Order: sequence, then C-alpha cells, then structure tokens
Amino acid sequence: MPKITPGNRLYLYQLLSREVGVGRQTLLPRLEEVLEADGLAPQDLGCDDMRGLCEELSEFVKLTVFKKGYVYGTVLACEEYDRALELLGREEPKVAGGKPWKRRRGAKALKPVKPRHVEKVVEPEPEPEPEPVVDATPEPEPEPEPEPEPEPEPEPEPVPEPEPVPEPEAAPEPSISLTITYVPEHVREQPASEASPKPAAAQSDLPQDFHRDVRCSDEQLSTLYQVLPPDVDPMATLEEDFRVARSTGSVEGTRSNATFPLRYRQPDGVTPVRVSLRRSAKPVAGKRWTLVDVDAGEPGEVGLEGLGEATGPLARAERLLATTVQLGSWDEALASLADSLAPDSWGPDRCVLRGYLALTFARVQAEGLLSVSEDGSRAWFETGILAVEGKPLYARLSACDGDIPWRLDGFSTEL
Repeated sequence: MPKITPGNRLYLYQLLSREVGVGRQTLLPRLEEVLEADGLAPQDLGCDDMRGLCEELSEFVKLTVFKKGYVYGTVLACEEYDRALELLGREEPKVAGGKPWKRRRGAKALKPVKPRHVEKVVEPEPEPEPEPVVDATPEPEPEPEPEPEPEPEPEPEPVPEPEPVPEPEAAPEPSISLTITYVPEHVREQPASEASPKPAAAQSDLPQDFHRDVRCSDEQLSTLYQVLPPDVDPMATLEEDFRVARSTGSVEGTRSNATFPLRYRQPDGVTPVRVSLRRSAKPVAGKRWTLVDVDAGEPGEVGLEGLGEATGPLARAERLLATTVQLGSWDEALASLADSLAPDSWGPDRCVLRGYLALTFARVQAEGLLSVSEDGSRAWFETGILAVEGKPLYARLSACDGDIPWRLDGFSTEL
C-alpha cells in the first residue's frame, strides 16, 4: 500500500519541479534518477516502481505512454504546492514577551517532508555444503591367516594413486567490449563574449528555468489563461518560448529587465504577444525574476478559441532547432551558412535557407542522425547542401551548459 503523506507529496513536487522543470516531457527513468540522486526509491513510499509512484502523484505528474512502450512523465504546476513553498521563506511573527513556547494557534502550514529511505535487506545466499571427498585409494586387504607351511606369495604391485584432476581454467576475458557514449545535457555555458549582441541582458544573468527562477503573479497568469487557447499550458509555453528567444537573440532589455516574444499573435494577427520580466535586488521565495507584464493587445478582442499561433511543420521545426542549438541569432547563423554557398538571394531574410536548415535538423533528430564525438564535447550533422567546391556541408556544434545542450560553431566541409 502506498504511504505518502502530504508533506512527502510537497517534497517530491519541490524535488521533481526543480530538477526536471515544469511542463517538460521526461522519460520515466530520468525521474527515477532524480529520486536516486536524492537517496530515495519508489519502494520508500510503498510503490513497486516509478510508474506506480507517478500514478499516485497524479495531482502534479502526468504520465504519457507511447505506442512503442516509452513512458514519459510531465511535472505540472500545482498552485497549492507553489503557495506552500512560498510561505516557507516567511518568518513567523514574534510573540510579545519573548516567550518561545507561546505560539499562535491555527492551521499548520504544509511543509515538505523528505520520505524516510529504507535500505533493502539482502538475505545472504546459503553457502553450498561441500561434497564429501571420496578417497580413491583402496583400503589394504586383511592379511590371510597363516596356514601350515604356506608358500610365499608374491608381493602385490602397488596401486597407482589417481592423478589429480586439473582445475578448470578461468574463462577468458571477452574479446568484444561495448563503449556507451553519454551525450551530456549540460557541459559548458556559452561565454558572454560569444552571445548575440542584440539582447542587452547578459545570457548568464537571464533565468534558465521559468518555474525555478521566475515568480509569476496570479494577475499575469490570468491574462495568459484568457488569451491563450484553452488547451495550452501557459507555464510550459513561457519556458519553451523564452528558451527559443535566448537561443535566437530575441531577448531585449537590460540587466534588470527583459522582454521576449511568444509564438502567439495579438488580435491583429501580426504583432507577437510580448512578455516582460523584471529582476529584483532581493529574491522572493528564492526567485529573483518576476513576470510583470503581458502585452497581448485588447483581451476583449480575443475569441473563445484564443489567440492564433505560428503553427505548421516549419514553425515546429524552427522551435525544435532553437531549443536544441544556441544559434546566436537567425541572422548570424544564416549569414554563416550563406558564406559557404554560391551567391544567391535565398528569399527575404534568407527565409529559404532558414526553412531548409530547420526542416533538415528535424529530420536528423527524428532519424537519430546527429553524430557525437566520443567525449561528448562536439557534434555535427550533414545539412544536405553542397558547398561552392561541391563537397557536403556540415553544421558543427559544441556542447554547452544550460537547458540548450548545443551551440552552433559554424558550417564547414571538414569535421
């Protein structure tokens, strides 16, 4: 029987949302790794496995099972637990008289309680009893009683002792070894000098995880719930679109203010919805950034279906590329690609190259064609475009820290 207290649930919500983020589909083994790194196991809470535990935490964990048997878990934002975690940082009011034993009576605040880890008791395997050793040497026959005037008998030939059975040789080491290359999600952060010059705020100062680093007021979230389609998670949209903006240099502002666009358009169908963040000197509930404004036009002009989104295979492919590879900016990436090709207009803002590169990367990801070096520090994929000299052109990537695992280093015919 599962044994999960409210305090345990709050602790697991805090742990999982901090380590894997909110609104991200994550393979179930990754969620279990987070528990193991914290010294916990599903069995500590009375569950047979991680899937059983996630089913018990359905108020903030959503399970998705795909046809091939892959199981993903998504941590959902829980307003009740977020409010409880915010209250933890507030100090209790002092009691007059300075007597510590006097406390204000009332409902106890929910606090995270780490489940108790129970070590598995491994019963030792019974030692096999040794088999009796059989002495192969025959016992000497009793001497016959002497008979009158016995004739001398020839001495019996000695029985040869059995040759010792040679012990079996140790099994030879396998001649084939497997090398598993781990592609790290976070290796090295992009230096500030390499970041796109367009955003005034340095990449290192910007928040990396919306749920962990940004405090979202009910007022601003209410605005997003009003203007976005009913089936859209505002927190997941904010986090993914902010990652795209950081990757493509679309974040504008200063060290204390940042503004970036969402994928949704205002009622005019052209102007993107823009979100503004502000950095505070002191953290509030552990968060230094606050969502202060959502510019979505006039909410009264939005229909029941919500604002329109930049959809289609091309838009999805561009988001996939930008959330996986730090481009610096689309202009820089496409200019670098065009420099390796024969002169051509490539359409307004090089839109032909932009679409081709994004769709090619989406196919590379889907077919597992991204090549990674043995040490995990570099990666590359074939763009499908020939350089001026007629050789295949490759996109060269290097690993970096943060939620965007790779950075575009350029294009070359050499690896």
